[in-house]
Amino acid sequence: MRYLSAAVPVRLVTEGTNVALALAAAIDLHDVAIAGALIAVFTAPSVVAAPLIGALIDAVPSPKRAMLGASVLTAAVLAVAAFLPVVPLPLVFVALLAGGCALPVFMGGLSSFVDDAMPGSGPRGFAVDALAYNIAGIGGPALVSVAAALLSPTGALLALAVVALAGGLLLQTLPMPARGASAHPADLARGIAAATRHLLGHGPLTRATAAGTLSQLGSGGLPVIAVLIALARGTSAAGGGWLLTAFAIGGITGAVLVTVPRISARLAAIPARLTMAVGFTLTGLFQLVAAVVPGYPLTFAAFVLAGLWDAPAVAAMLRIRQEESPGAVRAQVFVVGSGLRVAASSIGSALAGALTGLPAPLLLALAALPWIASAPILLLGRPTPQPAEA
Repeated sequence: MRYLSAAVPVRLVTEGTNVALALAAAIDLHDVAIAGALIAVFTAPSVVAAPLIGALIDAVPSPKRAMLGASVLTAAVLAVAAFLPVVPLPLVFVALLAGGCALPVFMGGLSSFVDDAMPGSGPRGFAVDALAYNIAGIGGPALVSVAAALLSPTGALLALAVVALAGGLLLQTLPMPARGASAHPADLARGIAAATRHLLGHGPLTRATAAGTLSQLGSGGLPVIAVLIALARGTSAAGGGWLLTAFAIGGITGAVLVTVPRISARLAAIPARLTMAVGFTLTGLFQLVAAVVPGYPLTFAAFVLAGLWDAPAVAAMLRIRQEESPGAVRAQVFVVGSGLRVAASSIGSALAGALTGLPAPLLLALAALPWIASAPILLLGRPTPQPAEA
């Protein structure tokens, strides 16, 4: 599918860069602490600059050219970071800060054009978009791991730079019409204010954003908790990586199933907020199952089932953003929503790291709670129709 072939490469880069930076710092600089700083600098703009980036996507005369520019910027930044041992560290930090501004373009920004890229696809289009996220979630780290093993961290970062350029070119094949917003600074400021008011004041969208953000508190802690659970189940720390892979396998399976026309047609008849609530609840419940079952094989199976339900929920969340956002602020809604999820994931990682003294099953149960707690948020109030403006 054309959308997948264009979306997956740029998202492979976003998912793989953090792993590549961590490897580069650990292997080339022998300093894991610097890895954390590099990753933090690279991901910070996803939250801080998201409103402005979303406003610019709504205002540029050619979104496709803007995405190509973002891919060129990303490739250049990765090329600078590839030579971490010889490039002055302050310059690397500055480059990563600039490159981080492109991340929201490829995440929420690209998602805001799903209806244009796949017209008439409805919920199936957002299921395809969710599938792109899931494929990149596995493929990005895998690509980096293979490139680093065969070449070096430098080679892995350069490989990501090439993928970024290729992805930017493939994005040029997708229809992405201009939204017609003004790029004048005063108009951008007014547009950001309007998008913020809509995001905070339009009930269905506000609830979906809050629930989607809350769920990421649990998701962010999984990389740490999975390792602890694997050790508690009598396997090595590497078993934690396989548990994360199990969750991702479930996610890809769920996303693929939702793209099946018969299934997507049935989901279209169900309110998106209900699909999202049920999906997040079942994800959390299977996380609880994973916390209490005996033995590693059953834990692995529970992680697969947890991921299976997360993908349809994410697809429903993207559908809500689309249906409940007027065209003039749609990119901002997608980009800010994506940025909030990144921020919540980071907080979840920090909390999991701070609570590692607790028993691993208890930690996993705690990580399941945000998914389950998101359901009541979605089911509060009544959905109010929001006319979508082209």
